[in-house]
Order: sequence, then C-alpha cells, then structure tokens
Amino acid sequence: MTALTEAIDAYIALKHTLGAVFRAEMRILRSFGHALGDIPIDAIDRPAVQTFCRGTDPPTRWWERKHQALRGFFAYLVARGHLAASPLSEPGPRIPRLFEAYIYSREELQRLLDATSILQDSRFPLQPITFRSLLLTLYGAGLRPSEGLRLRCCDVDLNDRVLAIWDTKFFKSRLVPIGTALAAALGTYNKVRQGLPMPAQARSAFFASRTGSVITLSRLETVFVRLREHAGIQSPPGARWQPRLHDMRHAFAVHRLVAWYREGADVQACLPLLSTYLGHVNVSGTQAYLTMTPELLAEASKRFERYAAIGE
Repeated sequence: MTALTEAIDAYIALKHTLGAVFRAEMRILRSFGHALGDIPIDAIDRPAVQTFCRGTDPPTRWWERKHQALRGFFAYLVARGHLAASPLSEPGPRIPRLFEAYIYSREELQRLLDATSILQDSRFPLQPITFRSLLLTLYGAGLRPSEGLRLRCCDVDLNDRVLAIWDTKFFKSRLVPIGTALAAALGTYNKVRQGLPMPAQARSAFFASRTGSVITLSRLETVFVRLREHAGIQSPPGARWQPRLHDMRHAFAVHRLVAWYREGADVQACLPLLSTYLGHVNVSGTQAYLTMTPELLAEASKRFERYAAIGE
C-alpha cells in the first residue's frame, strides 16, 4: 500500500467490516484524498494536512471533526508501518461550545405530557397514549430518541422492569432498569398496543404506528414541536435554539443529580453509575449533560454549606 487513495479505501473497508457507520468520516477522508491527490503516503506533509483541516472559513466544529477523522486514519497507517509518524499537528483545535441544552422543569414536562391530548386522530385512536408513553420513557429512562423508537415488544420486560437497548451509539448494548411508575404506565400502554398489528411478532415495534410499524424519528420530532408549542415551552428571548426532544435526556441527568443531592448521596461516587445507565463510555461523556441549573446549584450549595459547617 503506497498511494493515498488505496490507503483511504483500505481504512474505510476496515471500519465497515468492524460495523462502524463512519458516514461523515468517510466523506472527510474522500475529500482529503481529492484535495491532496493520489500521492504516495510518505509524501503527505504537515502543512498540507493543516491546510485541509483548517480550510479558509472561520473556525467551526467541522475543523474538529476533520482532525478526529484524520487522527484515526494516520494512527492506522502508523500502526501498520506505512508511516513512521503522523503528519497531523497535535493537539487538535478546540472550538468553544456555544450550545447549551434546555433543562425542562418537572412542571414543563407535565405540560408536554398533557399536551398529547391534542393528538386525537380518528384514524389512529391510540396516537395520544402512544406518544405520551414514548415521551415518558425518553425522560423516565433517560433514553436517546432513537433508542426509544427502536424498542421492540420483546425488549420491554415489565415483570422485571427492564428495557433492553441494543446496538446503540458506539455500537453498545445495555439493560436499563425502570421505576415502578414508568413500568405501570408502560403496562397500560402495552395492553392497548396488543390491539395493533404485530408484523414481526414479538420483535415488532413497541411504540408503533397504526400499522404496527416503527415510528420514524422525523415523525416524532414533528409531533414533539407541535406539543412543545402547544405547551408554551420556549427558550428565553435571544436564545439561538428552541428546546429539543433530546434535551429530555439532559433533564433526566440533571434531575437525577438533584435527587441524589437531596438524598444525601455521594454524588461523585454515583456519577459512574449514571454514565453506565445512560450508555456513556466514561464519566466525561456524562458531564456534557450536566448543565448547571438554579435548582442544581442550590442543592450543591447546601451540600457545601453542610461540609463547611462540619469543618468549623
């Protein structure tokens, strides 16, 4: 393997063999090969790599994405002896994060659930309870929207109160215990779900459309925007983003921390448990979910005051 194009093809093929989706990274690597041409691997120099990564536009998160894709590619070449060292400049770019998740209050979450009553549809009478139960699950179990939609009937064990999440982000699977209240709500939904078609038997979608098929993510997001607007939930004036469906997962993480503080739990010791529950690779992945809200700040301050009083 001596040419850049051949090396890129081999690396992409390896990633696909390992089961990686790799769509964005593949586009980046193809673009990199087009920019430099089909040159020998050992002719790749650092200035050319830096020019490709940075481009001519203002810095964006895409700079980071290109740097990460090339880091993996060059590590592959070095590991196989095709390059003596990576021509990629390190450390990579660090673009400030401007996005901040919206943390729903419990009252707002209740309004969202209540708003599902507007989804009455003569063609699909189960639509209100279907979306209400789905939203309850996304928040109550801290699931990603795609994870909730991919749940099959056989993945929902209401006796042991466990959800089986298969092949999700980072190709990981996990078991998610749920509380008695959520299990009861899902039990109520499951009884009416049995009246819908089961095209794949027990492997049919748990949260199903009127035909028994999977509800698409775009459909869920469209319904969510309608519910959010009906519930009157919006970001503060001047905010660049409106509250998202995925922010329910952020709210779950923050509310769990608040509950631990109030219970007097060792929050630092509990964080790895939260990471495992959410399906994160490590605690740093969970930290991105922990937006500091007034409620969380107040509970953390109370904890600090108690420790300070003991120290005195």
